[in-house]
Amino acid sequence: MEKNIKRMYWFGLIIFGALLLRLTYEFVFDYLSQEYFFTQFIEVMIRFSITALSAIIVLSILMKSEQTPTKLPWLLFLVFEPFIGLALFLTFGREYRYSLRYRKKEKLRPSAYLTKEPLTDFHELLDKGIDQELVDIFRVSYEESKHHIYHGDSHAEILTNGHAYYDALKDAIKNAKEFIFLQSYIIQTDKIGHEIFDLLKEKRNVKRILLYDAIGSIYLDRSTLSSLENSGVEIIKIDPVKFGFFNTRINYRNHRKVIVIDGEIGFTGGMNIGDEYIHRSKLGFFRDTQVKITGRAVNSLTALFLRDYYSMTGNFLTDGFYKEHTVKTNETVQIVPSGPEFMRPPIRNTYVKMINNARESIYITTPYLALDVETKTSLIIAAKSGVDVRIIIPGKPDKKMVYIVTKSFIEELLVSGIKIYFYEDAFIHSKVFIMDRTIGSIGSYNLDNRSARINFEVTALLLGEAVEQLVKDFDHDLSNSRLIDLIEWKNRSVFHRLIEGVFNIMAPIV
Repeated sequence: MEKNIKRMYWFGLIIFGALLLRLTYEFVFDYLSQEYFFTQFIEVMIRFSITALSAIIVLSILMKSEQTPTKLPWLLFLVFEPFIGLALFLTFGREYRYSLRYRKKEKLRPSAYLTKEPLTDFHELLDKGIDQELVDIFRVSYEESKHHIYHGDSHAEILTNGHAYYDALKDAIKNAKEFIFLQSYIIQTDKIGHEIFDLLKEKRNVKRILLYDAIGSIYLDRSTLSSLENSGVEIIKIDPVKFGFFNTRINYRNHRKVIVIDGEIGFTGGMNIGDEYIHRSKLGFFRDTQVKITGRAVNSLTALFLRDYYSMTGNFLTDGFYKEHTVKTNETVQIVPSGPEFMRPPIRNTYVKMINNARESIYITTPYLALDVETKTSLIIAAKSGVDVRIIIPGKPDKKMVYIVTKSFIEELLVSGIKIYFYEDAFIHSKVFIMDRTIGSIGSYNLDNRSARINFEVTALLLGEAVEQLVKDFDHDLSNSRLIDLIEWKNRSVFHRLIEGVFNIMAPIV
């Protein structure tokens, strides 16, 4: 596929060059005597160049077989408004897999960075008593990501809300002996941020690496970073953007939250580093969920962190960071990444498999609801087949425009028999997915197309005690939520319907 696209580009460039020579010939010999020759020449050249480049891009889009629903908007833009369409496409439409920064680093390819990950024996999982349909779900996520499924040697603990998470994180940092890897989409230099930074600065005898997304943490205080660097912390800014237009870095953001301490303790989930997660913001109460992982499954988080470190530095670290620390349990833990480097979105496909396998219930908590066709169709079919599908969304938004997109999906889902709840008068940021109250997922993945195909994400797929806690938390959240009535929702004003319809067009990019 990549070779075909390269050939198409070369073919387009040859055609472009031939037409350019022809156009030059006509201007030089036919229009040289015109008064405004030079101005007209430049104008026509610019128009011609934009049109020709747009035509080449249109051909390359048509050649691609994947992501058919996303082709039409780009084709319409490029055909009917080449100048604007070209600017938007070169900024937001180009695929990460074909970028130079991806192709020149071999270890960025899916599973290539998993040099220490064992192979998974699915027969062994069946022999240990895991139901065939549950094994099939893990098989899908494994085939998509190649991340090992750890059973009987790892433990997951659900941390409900910010105080529980930050207490556990600070305790782990204080007791670190070898290394601290901390990665977050957003890091604030507020009270909780300074508490974490102060602890990092004290651990001078420990290797410390901090990764943060350049857009997500755009307001991170530079003087604070300098003091961290002076204490020996290695700080990496993920994909800084100096000029937004025609730069794919602005679109493909790293939304992961990955913390690894000594290769024995790991954290992931929905929480970044900031005071809002302990209810110190204009949003008031801020509901969220994190998971603490111990045991061998931490190695998968280590591999993912080192993959993102390598993507920015070119330095692929391996030795000394992977541990054989085992916690004897009857639990199953798998770390599942997702991102634009994958041909197919692993977390999205795992969720679709969970929906299709559900016999009793699907419970979802998500701050943003902008469903792609596959996920929406699977949920609707599940509800129509008698599965109890319940979705909790915020009762109060953090991003008003994205909240309108979320609302644009409500009516169709309600009509299909899906129950949707507003978390009463508060913002809920948890990203939880539970099937049949048995298998669950908690991570950074929102239920939208950006998380599925554009952002770098991670989730923990779980069986065991942690899922029981996720179910308890969901039931508690449900008691604090209001079921949306279909008739009442249909009676909303024409203005709201119109605004939601317009913003629904933005669903593929939010």
